[in-house]
Amino acid sequence: MTIRKALIVYFSQSGANGRVGEAISSGLQERGYRVDTWNLKEGDPPDPLNYVLLGIGSPVYYYNVPVNVAHFLERLPRLSGIPAFVFLVHGTHRLDTANWVRRVLERKGACEVGYFHCRGESHVLALLREGYLFSPDRPSRSELAEAKAFGHLVADHMAGKHYARPPFEIKPPLIYRIERFLGNRWLIEHFYSRMFKVDLSKCIACGRCMKNCPTSNITQDALGRRQWHRRCLACLSCEMKCPAEAIRSALSRPVPGVLLRSVFRYNVRRWVREGELDYVRVVHRRGVTRRIGAMGNDQPA
Repeated sequence: MTIRKALIVYFSQSGANGRVGEAISSGLQERGYRVDTWNLKEGDPPDPLNYVLLGIGSPVYYYNVPVNVAHFLERLPRLSGIPAFVFLVHGTHRLDTANWVRRVLERKGACEVGYFHCRGESHVLALLREGYLFSPDRPSRSELAEAKAFGHLVADHMAGKHYARPPFEIKPPLIYRIERFLGNRWLIEHFYSRMFKVDLSKCIACGRCMKNCPTSNITQDALGRRQWHRRCLACLSCEMKCPAEAIRSALSRPVPGVLLRSVFRYNVRRWVREGELDYVRVVHRRGVTRRIGAMGNDQPA
């Protein structure tokens, strides 16, 4: 009997995308597939041309896919009709982020057989500093069960069941498109990535910034000073996890920090007022996020 091999490539920094990918994998395995899963944190994945099914999973950063996911997708070979599915995990709003992924796969010659999305905890430094953790404890058990059922559904489509391809999502309001521009790839690679600085009077040389960087973008020179390179995703994990609060990024500088912080503060007020997103109140200090309230819909201070 021919072994049906599937490859699921995703990027997962805090684990949410990984859990969703594994749940989808479990659903496919129950339908007879041998599934290889690969987190882009581990480097280049296997050749997708050696598989009969390809899955792509991504978080949403600043209403875009992260830079490393974008680079991976653009480097994909011609897929020549290989069936492919997409899944997104988003802490706040995904908007039309999936459109770009789906269109790239289409241009590469893939045949779409599924699209899934769910929420995951929003580990965004600017939002944590405002005192809010959005989508806490997500993906939930029910969402992971839905991801597993999605794996079953993809297998059904592979077996010939009709796939009603979802329409592309509509363009977001202008304010979100402006915010997306502020987090675009060019600005991350050529501007924000150059603005990291370490206060040597505070740095305790613990190495957490290097350990937590998902792209190994941070190194140290012969004198032990931290250096940031061009593989930055602007995830700000280095600054977020620093126990000495010694790292300053573009978010923490007068320019463009004032603009960026104003945007995030506006978003917090809007999202809390709208009441669509779950959240808990938190305090973020010295690399640790501590919950200080139950889930609620109170107005921000």
